[in-house]
Amino acid sequence: MTEVAEMSGEQIEAEVFAKLDQYKDRSAFEQYAIFMGKAQMLEFGLKGLLSRKFNVSHEEMERWTLGKTKNELRDRGLRPDFIRLLEGVVDRRNVMAHEFLVNIEITRLIANFSDRKLYGDLFRALYELEQIIILHDWCEANDGWLARV
Repeated sequence: MTEVAEMSGEQIEAEVFAKLDQYKDRSAFEQYAIFMGKAQMLEFGLKGLLSRKFNVSHEEMERWTLGKTKNELRDRGLRPDFIRLLEGVVDRRNVMAHEFLVNIEITRLIANFSDRKLYGDLFRALYELEQIIILHDWCEANDGWLARV
C-alpha cells in the first residue's frame, strides 16, 4: 500500500498567510489585478487537468467559464473537498469580475468607510484563491485529484 502525503489544516493556513504577504504593500487595484490573473491561471490549469486526465479537447473547452470547468470536474469525480473550495472561488471570482469595483465606488460616494471595511471581500477572495492554489499544487504533486475510496 502506497503512503499518501498529507497536509494539516494548520500547514495549509500557514502557507496561505505566507502567500498573502505578497499583497501587503500593494494597492487594492493591484491586489484585484493579481487576484483576477491568478484566477485565470487556475482556470487554465484546471482545463489542462481535464485534458490530461479525462481527454477533453482544448477546442471543446475554449469558451468554458471557470464555473463550467468546475462542473465538468465535479461530474468526472474530482475530489469533493476540492470542488467545494472551487465553488467558493468561482463565486468570489464572479463577484470580483462583475461587482467589486462598482461596489467600491458606490460605497465611497455614499459613505466614507475605512479601506479595511471596503477590502474585506477582496481579502477573503485572495485567501480562498491562495488556499485552492495550494491544494491544486498538492494534488498535482501527489496525484491526489480523485476521491480515494
